[in-house]
Amino acid sequence: MMINKLSDIKDPIDQDLASLLIDLIELPSFIPDDRSKSKNQNENKVVDYLEKRIKKNTGFSVEKQRLNYGRYNLIAKKGKPDIVFLGHTDTVAPSENSPFNQLKGVINQNKIWGRGSADMKSGIAAMLQAVELAKDVDNIWLIFYADEEYDFLGMKSLVEKYSYIKPKLIVSSDGSDLQFGHGCRGLIEFRVRFLGISGHPARGTGNSAIQNGMICLNKLEKFVKKHKHPVMGESSFNIAYVLGGASRPDSKDKDGHLSVVGQAGNVVSDVLEFVLDIRPATPDLTPDKIFNFLSEETKKLALGFEIVEKTHNYGAWYTDIKELKQYQKNGESAISQKIVIDNPGKGGYIDLQMLWDKVGRPPAFMFGGGKGTTAHAPDEHIEIPDLLKTRDFFLSFLESFL
Repeated sequence: MMINKLSDIKDPIDQDLASLLIDLIELPSFIPDDRSKSKNQNENKVVDYLEKRIKKNTGFSVEKQRLNYGRYNLIAKKGKPDIVFLGHTDTVAPSENSPFNQLKGVINQNKIWGRGSADMKSGIAAMLQAVELAKDVDNIWLIFYADEEYDFLGMKSLVEKYSYIKPKLIVSSDGSDLQFGHGCRGLIEFRVRFLGISGHPARGTGNSAIQNGMICLNKLEKFVKKHKHPVMGESSFNIAYVLGGASRPDSKDKDGHLSVVGQAGNVVSDVLEFVLDIRPATPDLTPDKIFNFLSEETKKLALGFEIVEKTHNYGAWYTDIKELKQYQKNGESAISQKIVIDNPGKGGYIDLQMLWDKVGRPPAFMFGGGKGTTAHAPDEHIEIPDLLKTRDFFLSFLESFL
């Protein structure tokens, strides 16, 4: 039977789940490009909605953790945090040219469409209803946190306050395609400046920051990619931004970033500034290790070396799939299909890593049912059968602890 409206879903529990997801989609939780509006357009309405539902339908106590800019994390607790469920409440902004209004949860052709339907309000809905149905489950915390899509404000604040907890298992519903995630590469991002000496190219004077700087960066790329993981593969290296030339009195902007340079062909460049994005596949590749390498290589080339800005420093997360096999098998029985193991070296950074690293690196995994290729896209959606299977997976998981 084709499902094109809520009443087409005949089972009342399944209909409630679809309705819950639609309610969450219709509560906008993205931060606009004008960040000054973040104080009144953010995740708080989603947090308030979840708080009311949890208080009504479960025996969990609820705490709101205040963040900067008047935003909140929501922590629901029942007993000890032996199992910690994670879900982020924010989304990216709506896309143009969407087949449906992305701030309206639209049911069409067996799918629920809208912003967050895949990433990750469907995961929150499925996880929450599973907890409501497993009424006798104990020693579980549900953590719904802000700002995953932007700057990790919610997770950073969460880790700062709750690094003392010692969960036996961390579970995130931020997965997709009914696949099992068990790791991610890290995220190191920084801005660096190389300094040369200006001169006249025809006379062979000066020391080019650009030419020698690129030699140094090529060596760094090889150094980074030597750091490999047997499952996640090699670390990635991306030069995200470059500006170089002859420095001027007005070269730096108000933030101290290089913004204007001389471009005359008869002047040897004396400055090169760049932003690097490195995704470490192993925990031993750290910013300090990278900076030490750059310091040594620039000395060899008689270049100055300055660290302008450290933006991100997050390590890799990895749980051996052998530690998770029982949950995979239980889940396969619950949803009556094979659960594919996601390739942890192919996706982006997952902020679950921050909590995992601070609380003792317990086993951790991700699971979700949204269509991964549509996340953040104009056609973002989840198949209704996959939404139900996500709920059934989490319900079976919880019941295995009763």
